[in-house]
Amino acid sequence: MMSQSDLFHPLRRAGVAIALASLGLVTSIAAFAADRFVPAPPEAGTSIPQQQVKFGMRPFADNTFYVIAMQKGWFKDVGIRIDPAPEGLKVNDTNATALLLNGQVDVISENCPNMLPTYKSARTLKCVGFTDNFLGNAILANPRLHLKSFKDYIAQGMSFDAALHAALAPLAGKTLVGPPQVTDRPFEILASSMSKVNWNLQVLDDSKSVVLARAGREDFVNPDGAPIVYSLEQAGWTDVLDVGDMNKYAPAGAGSPVEHLVTVVGVGANGNFVNSHPNAMLRFMSVVWRTLDAVKKDPSLFALQAPYLNSVAGTSLNAKDVQSAVDRLDPFSTYDYDATYFTDEKNVYFYKNAWSAIIDDIATSGIIDKGSVTPEDIVWAAPIWQQMKDYQTRTDALLKTLDSESLPADKANLLKQAHQYYTWFDFLDAYRLASAASSKA
Repeated sequence: MMSQSDLFHPLRRAGVAIALASLGLVTSIAAFAADRFVPAPPEAGTSIPQQQVKFGMRPFADNTFYVIAMQKGWFKDVGIRIDPAPEGLKVNDTNATALLLNGQVDVISENCPNMLPTYKSARTLKCVGFTDNFLGNAILANPRLHLKSFKDYIAQGMSFDAALHAALAPLAGKTLVGPPQVTDRPFEILASSMSKVNWNLQVLDDSKSVVLARAGREDFVNPDGAPIVYSLEQAGWTDVLDVGDMNKYAPAGAGSPVEHLVTVVGVGANGNFVNSHPNAMLRFMSVVWRTLDAVKKDPSLFALQAPYLNSVAGTSLNAKDVQSAVDRLDPFSTYDYDATYFTDEKNVYFYKNAWSAIIDDIATSGIIDKGSVTPEDIVWAAPIWQQMKDYQTRTDALLKTLDSESLPADKANLLKQAHQYYTWFDFLDAYRLASAASSKA
């Protein structure tokens, strides 16, 4: 587990600190500290600390599964009180970042690159967890156009380049309706440049775009939300090209242009809240991991999410629809899968690889300054997951010893609780309880 002293390890020697001060870099040291997750030691005792979290959810399938945990009481299990009760705050891409930045919410479900533009003037917002790989970027065509898709042309034996041009040629000079989020631009720009087909982009929020699409007043649309993509596909709209097509068929390898299309959705937070309540953040993330694990094992749980999702997204999906939308467009990332993001350095999803490309794209557009942000500055999900992994490892060792011992009733009860919290992915409290069970006092 990383301690605050470890955070400043290169600066321990007084001579180095004096040299930095003489160069006027004390402010830089403070800025570095503010840009890193600072863990706290486990709380003393065996009771579960209580913490209120002002939480908001964006109106998408992969952003509202938290409702399942709220209705099942899983946040309460680890001492988290969601505010406003019972389901947090309804937020959208227009107001989510501002609400998080000014502290009106502490934590939100988020496509974390949406927070990067704030780094032009502030460094407060952090990505504290990853929940799914978003594959929902898709250029959809009105069914009355009777167009073929990229997949159709690939099935006919065309090369990647030929199939891409053939699929997108009908958009030449036409209007593609896309959402306001800057994170949607790389897919649109890359599709246009690689196909050598140019179109006009009309920026429109999903809530308005879907109404026009259903009324037949749009020909081509790239929605931001997976529920909208799924519902339009179910209504017969043609998936002309999606990000999965690009990931599967575009040239791969180092420097591949598709590196810039990696979109990992997750949990955003105000860094001031996180470093004021680091253990509460670990407990919050344990509920996220518990929920993602639970819905994979029991998809019927989506029945708890569907009504809420429909109310905020304007869809009419049932539990099976939500499951299908998630499986196809937002495949969830479990606690164990998170190793892909945080330890597999050769993987395109490794956070430093993906986020270096994301940051470069946004800097190239002039929204932030080049070299002003690194993946480690904004992605606190890595040290948070690593700390939980450390608690898991320590707990494993304790449980292995304790399970083979004959314990007095009070210690046996603590051991039982430790096992319970372990199954809930709250390895912090599992460790606290197992440590108490092993105490000779």
